[in-house]
Amino acid sequence: MPDGATYPWPRLMRAETAAAYLDVSKSTFLARIAPELQEVRLSRGIVGYRREDVDRWLDAQAGHGAGSAEPEANPWHT
Repeated sequence: MPDGATYPWPRLMRAETAAAYLDVSKSTFLARIAPELQEVRLSRGIVGYRREDVDRWLDAQAGHGAGSAEPEANPWHT
């Protein structure tokens, strides 16, 4: 699987690519992540997701983002 350091991830990704970008299965992406993202309809039956939206979703899950306070301390790192 490509990694972000060596692979130029596209700005618009179909579900399979977005899942690989997040290192989750396609079924997990479609069931748990895609419903929270804005879809970009490329054509009938073909949907893409903007890399920026995927990044924003990931930042929100990690407690980072606009208006968020400092993330809670990780108890494993104390």
